[in-house]
Amino acid sequence: MIVAIHQPNHLPYLGFFDKVLKSDIFVIHDDAQFNDSDFQRRNRIRVYKGWKWITVPVERKEIPINKIMIKNDVNIGERSWNRAHFEIIQGWYKNAPYFETYKDDLRKIYESKHDKLANFNIEIIKFLIKAFDLEIKIVFSSDFNLPSKKTERIIDTVRAVGGDTYLSGPAGKDYMDLSLFKDIELQFQNFKHPEYPQCYAGFVPNMSAIDALFNVGKLPMEY
Repeated sequence: MIVAIHQPNHLPYLGFFDKVLKSDIFVIHDDAQFNDSDFQRRNRIRVYKGWKWITVPVERKEIPINKIMIKNDVNIGERSWNRAHFEIIQGWYKNAPYFETYKDDLRKIYESKHDKLANFNIEIIKFLIKAFDLEIKIVFSSDFNLPSKKTERIIDTVRAVGGDTYLSGPAGKDYMDLSLFKDIELQFQNFKHPEYPQCYAGFVPNMSAIDALFNVGKLPMEY
C-alpha cells in the first residue's frame, strides 16, 4: 500500500494531486512546522502577463500549521480578504471554459469563515480532489501523536496507516536518511508538469491547480 505525505498547502499545484493519484493513502501533514516562505499560506494564479500571488493573511508564528490562525480582520480595499481573494480569482478566470462549472463551490469555501489556515486549505484541497474526480483515503498526521522526528517520523507514519511503500517528493533525497528505509519501500515522485491551454497567451507552469481545473476541467495528466 502506497502512502504519500504532504503539508496542507494553499491552492496546491498539480504536483500535489499527482501524489494523490499515485498513492493509496494520502496523509495530510497538518502538524508540520509552519513555514512562512513556503506554499502553506500562498500560491500563484495565472494572469494576463504571467502570474500573481494569492496570499492568506495569518498570524506568523513558529508553531504547527494546524495552529496558525487567519487574520480575519484584514481587508483588501473595502472588502474582507476572503471575499477579495475570490473576486481576484473570478476576475482572472471568469472567461476560462470551466469557471462557471466550479465557481459556486469555490465561492462557498471563500465565503465561509475559517479561523485556522489548515482548515481553510483542507477545504480547498477536498474541493479539488472531488472536482478532479479522484478517489483517495485522507488521514491527518496529527491524529497519530507520533513523537519521532524527521525520517523516523515519516516511516512511523507509513507504518501507522498500514502502508508498506512511501512515495516521496524528489527533494526527499536531500533531507531524508535513506538508510532507515528497511521494511518500507521508498519511491520517488517523477512529476513532469503537463502543458494545457490557458486563458492567456503563452503557457506558464506551476500555477495553482485551479488553473487547470478552470481551463480544461480535469487533471491534464495521462497515466
